[in-house]
Amino acid sequence: MLCLLCPTAKGQYDRAVVSLTRLDYVYYNIDNPMSVSVPGLLPQDISVNIGEDKAYLHRDPDGSNSNDFLVKPKDSIGTITVHINEKLDAQRTKSRGMMRFRVVKLPNPEVWLGYVHDGDSIALKDLLNNSYLQVKAEFVDFNFPLDSPEVLSFEINRSESFRQPVEVTGNKLPQAAREMLSEARLDETVYLDNIKVLLPDGRTVTLHAQFPLK
Repeated sequence: MLCLLCPTAKGQYDRAVVSLTRLDYVYYNIDNPMSVSVPGLLPQDISVNIGEDKAYLHRDPDGSNSNDFLVKPKDSIGTITVHINEKLDAQRTKSRGMMRFRVVKLPNPEVWLGYVHDGDSIALKDLLNNSYLQVKAEFVDFNFPLDSPEVLSFEINRSESFRQPVEVTGNKLPQAAREMLSEARLDETVYLDNIKVLLPDGRTVTLHAQFPLK
């Protein structure tokens, strides 16, 4: 976690401490974990809100303490501002700081065929014999736990094939693809094109991947 707003001077505790998994941005339309605290104040004495109603904000039910929040931006571009206030009484509050974050979209995930990453060699015998082989998309080294993207469909072909690509709904390698691959040589490359992937933020992206045979 990173301290973004710290006390202004040694011994003074009049500023909020906001911890976020990213220094200056949050991801559009997903729950970004955020921790908010003010030194010297209890969590129940702090109120947190997002300026201009640009994001959903609620306490994290899985957080380790009551300072943990989830912030979910509503717009895919722009900024959000987190305001932290101290509750003085039923009517009055005192500002303890604010922080502005850029809103960005999730990056494209990376593609695997079984346990082989895009660009790496894959054994032809595994393609032909593994009836459970799947095309997968994953975020690599992401900053916090996130649901895996869903592969909706893809096309598969090989470099020396004169056939049309095999069109697949879902993420499993069908028998029709294995029949096409059964004619492959080990110096060929398997191509996955038009991979439609549903991201956790609701967007669908199109990816491509290739796997030299061995």
